[in-house]
Amino acid sequence: MESKAVPFVELTVAHASVLTILAISFERYYAICEPLKAGYVCTKTRALLICLAAWTVAAILTRSIMPGSGKTGGT
Repeated sequence: MESKAVPFVELTVAHASVLTILAISFERYYAICEPLKAGYVCTKTRALLICLAAWTVAAILTRSIMPGSGKTGGT
């Protein structure tokens, strides 16, 4: 029987990397467009929360698309 942990980790890392790059891009865009407000909005605490949210969303998305995670029809 094949372990489901390896594909789960691979997909989770792939999703998390995309979400993290999206967050970094948004932060850079905000820093360029609103340079005076960026120091107040883009804090270390907020960055940590966004990273945790990205990994949580990635794990949830991966769990929902993993084979065998949902109900299947048939016998």
